[in-house]
Amino acid sequence: MPAKRRLVWAIGTRFALEKAESVGEAIPTFYLEAFILVYPKGERDCIFWGILMRKQLFRQVLTVFIAIFSIFAPPAQAQDTEESGPEYSFGLDVAPVSKYIWRGQRLTNSASLQPSMTVGIGGFSFNAWGTMDLTSVNEGDALYIPENPNAPVGDHSGLQGKFSEVDYTFSYAHSFESVSLDVGTITYTFPERSASLAATTELYTSISFDTAPLAPSATLYIDIDETNKDGGSTGVYFLLAAGHSFAIDHPVASGLDISASLGFANSGFSEFFYGVSESGLHDFNLTISLPLALGENWSLTPFFAYSALAGGFRDQQFLDPRKVYLGSAGGPADSASTAWGGMTLSLAF
Repeated sequence: MPAKRRLVWAIGTRFALEKAESVGEAIPTFYLEAFILVYPKGERDCIFWGILMRKQLFRQVLTVFIAIFSIFAPPAQAQDTEESGPEYSFGLDVAPVSKYIWRGQRLTNSASLQPSMTVGIGGFSFNAWGTMDLTSVNEGDALYIPENPNAPVGDHSGLQGKFSEVDYTFSYAHSFESVSLDVGTITYTFPERSASLAATTELYTSISFDTAPLAPSATLYIDIDETNKDGGSTGVYFLLAAGHSFAIDHPVASGLDISASLGFANSGFSEFFYGVSESGLHDFNLTISLPLALGENWSLTPFFAYSALAGGFRDQQFLDPRKVYLGSAGGPADSASTAWGGMTLSLAF
């Protein structure tokens, strides 16, 4: 049986702005602390936002990110630091959702809690995002759900109360007069399933036409890690999206937002995630949301969404493990469409 775990929550933030005069320059310094520590009994593993830090991947990527920023960020002059110095931003989100959907694929057929943290310096930003199962629906490498007939004797709750996925995004964004560009990397990790589901990394680039009707955007994701191993081909996912905000004359709700997207995948993507060679239209998503201003820095956004896999990918819908063990799951295509929703509570400054 898995070792009992002692959970220690330590979440804090510390901000400071220090100015040091050096050759006529003012040097701003920003501090941030936000962490969750989990110490398994008898081990010395540390989980940052739910991921085991046995590897140094996070530190290595962070070092590269800081190095890039150091090269490209212009120095601030003492006389105009307040006017032209780099802008800092910080945001926290927490979103309870009825189901976890990723690119049209329903990964968790039950409620999840999805916290997120973003730190920005000028056009650069770092985001840490995680999803925690709120019910006993998914299994880990050594974590079973009660419906599994092969589970060892004892009480089992699967991944309930644990982070099943934690992702890290490093990005740079720049806006022109009517066009916005965004480039970066996304590292997907699976803390409780690392033995059966390897972490992987994508490069992405996005362009959006902010002033055009429906504000269309296009984003290209290219896997540079796991899809290329063992003779596999590079996984590629392409997303087209558009949306519109209908203005509302209200002090709290400024508008009703409606967005839609189409996702396309190549055979490298499908071979890695599904074990089959399939390409073309992968998924369709429609979302309706209502942002509500709760104050100067707080907002609450309830949303409703409809997501569906398309074409041959409908036969690759992951089935609810509970129903699989009970023999009532049905065929994948029968459950390849999902209506779901949730709300996002945000703090930003």
